[in-house]
Amino acid sequence: MSNPEKETSPGNPLIVQIDEKLRGLPSNQSTCSIFKVPSRLRHVNERAFEPEILSIGPYHRGKDKLKMMEEHKKRYLQELLQRRGESSVERYVEAMSGVEGKARKFYDQSVSLCQDEFVEMLLLDGCFIVELIRKCNNIPGVSGEDDPVFEVPWILSCIETDTMLLENQLPFFVLLKLFTMTSGQSEKDFFGMALQFCQQIFQGLGNRRIPETECKHLLDMLYHAGYQPPDSTESPKEIDWYFIRNAKELQEAGIKFERRKGPSRLLFDVDFSENGTIEIPRLKIDDRTESLFRNLDAYEQCSPGKHLYVTDYITLMDCLISTQEDVQILRHSEIIENGLGDDGKVCSLFNNLCRNVTNSQRRHFCYNEVFNRVNEHCNRKRNVWMATLKHDYFNSPWALLSFLAAVVLLLFTLAQTVFTVMSYFQMD
Repeated sequence: MSNPEKETSPGNPLIVQIDEKLRGLPSNQSTCSIFKVPSRLRHVNERAFEPEILSIGPYHRGKDKLKMMEEHKKRYLQELLQRRGESSVERYVEAMSGVEGKARKFYDQSVSLCQDEFVEMLLLDGCFIVELIRKCNNIPGVSGEDDPVFEVPWILSCIETDTMLLENQLPFFVLLKLFTMTSGQSEKDFFGMALQFCQQIFQGLGNRRIPETECKHLLDMLYHAGYQPPDSTESPKEIDWYFIRNAKELQEAGIKFERRKGPSRLLFDVDFSENGTIEIPRLKIDDRTESLFRNLDAYEQCSPGKHLYVTDYITLMDCLISTQEDVQILRHSEIIENGLGDDGKVCSLFNNLCRNVTNSQRRHFCYNEVFNRVNEHCNRKRNVWMATLKHDYFNSPWALLSFLAAVVLLLFTLAQTVFTVMSYFQMD
């Protein structure tokens, strides 16, 4: 008969092994904010998450197809040193060595770069991004002339898209530190310069600023630029919503679509007005829109939080767009600016963005109020009747004339009948 006390003694190798594994577990208070894209999202469209020509950070470092830009990174650093009259990177290496431990915590635990490799990456990648932002903002003394990156349009376009990939980020505090160490007297607002750089890539998203200390990286800045924070005084409610109809069906129910105007309008700021109009800010769609949305959504899906602003916006647009005709309605309303040329591609874009994405809890869905009011409007028979009348009889001048002629004929016939009856009784 075995002795249980002996099998579970402190010297048992199994106990030692499990205790060591438990001690090696990371804390729940993770500061990771530059995530690896989960496979369930990546498999829907892997190209949307893979850099075309530029590697930033440790996840894609050293890949063969990205080696061309490594020389440009060195050239940018060399030009920076020459502009400042410096001959050595000594003070920058020391600065990056000092923040190496803090910067590592922004990444997944699987990053295996040694200290020297990690510090070199922070310096080369960080200086490249800082100089790129300076050039895109036309800072005096930092020109894009004679720069192959700016002389070949497709290269700059690919670089801009690559800087907004979730797996291609550097901690913002690293960029800010390198900027501060190399800035001139005329350069003060690096956050504003970086925000303008992001807005050039995703036009119309918004311009909301968050404190510099809260910004984690460039994609995080882009993410916060587009949404309005919820009112903390308003407690969320469990509301019974599912979906709303597509744009054509809503239009047939009497709902109109308008572009929400105003310089301060944010992309995700959607409203349903009392006169039965859905107001949505304009969205410009081009070849990199899908990549931007997928990376913003992946960042949101990986981050802790109750509100999924990007996911909710994609859900809204997926509801509105079922066919090319829906895209046409939104395009004619100046809500969608189609840079793809084909309305079918826009339809496919939004119908596929929701694949493998976890939706918000109903009580935290950003457009609860919009969905409820839209559905209430559609459930009123009077609105449906009026919309049918407009669609069938008021959709063209000739249809309107035909309707009016029919009404006049009906009134004339009714009057004639009344006069005939009255004449009959007078004869009696």
